[in-house]
Amino acid sequence: MVAQKGSSLVTLFGYRISWAQLAWFGHRASGLGVLLFLFAHVVETATVALGPDVYNFTQTLYHNLPARLGEILLMAALVYHSLNGLRVIMMDFWPRTTVYYRPLTYGVVAATIAAMIPLSILMIAPYAPWGAA
Repeated sequence: MVAQKGSSLVTLFGYRISWAQLAWFGHRASGLGVLLFLFAHVVETATVALGPDVYNFTQTLYHNLPARLGEILLMAALVYHSLNGLRVIMMDFWPRTTVYYRPLTYGVVAATIAAMIPLSILMIAPYAPWGAA
């Protein structure tokens, strides 16, 4: 990913993409990821109707490292989607803030990273060497 000097475009995989397109794509992708998780969660919870053995088996599928890493990605999607949604709402209600589009977008990304560092450490702790049992 290379930014064009003096331009609002980014070169990504040979395509010139604006920051607005990247923010739009990130918002949509994170929203779809959250929606996919919600669907999986509803299906998993519905297994309680099939009996306690089936439900308990589905619960054991989530007690491993890959599932925990997926939960961390889900949390990152939730944090980014919510912060970016607040940025979009702010620009809709106060159109003068659109001149700060890029700094606000950078702020959303920075705040997502800043929030995810401690959250990731807390969420991965049970599987880490220093973690609690």
